[in-house]
Amino acid sequence: PSMIIHYHSEPLTEIKTPLDDNTFEGNVKQEWYQNFLKGIDQPMLFDLVTAANFMAIQPLLDLTCLKVSCQLMGKSADEIRQILNIPKLTPEEEATARREHRWIFDD
Repeated sequence: PSMIIHYHSEPLTEIKTPLDDNTFEGNVKQEWYQNFLKGIDQPMLFDLVTAANFMAIQPLLDLTCLKVSCQLMGKSADEIRQILNIPKLTPEEEATARREHRWIFDD
């Protein structure tokens, strides 16, 4: 309830794209919203993304997706795979992916 009350008194400022910064704090100027997601573990953050999407709460979805995207910036493919719990492709799956989605791969 306190988030709802706070949101009505100080709505989240629109997150502009392209992003101004590579950090969450650099893009979210309002301190309350910066602090709202501090200390939340990865599973809870993903639960908030899912809930905001399911309930069509766009400001919360924008905020949580920004947090996830900032956590992924600068990470290698293996680090991103680990953070997002994506299994490693088999050699056959990778060959298919490289053939069907050439634009994704650097080489």
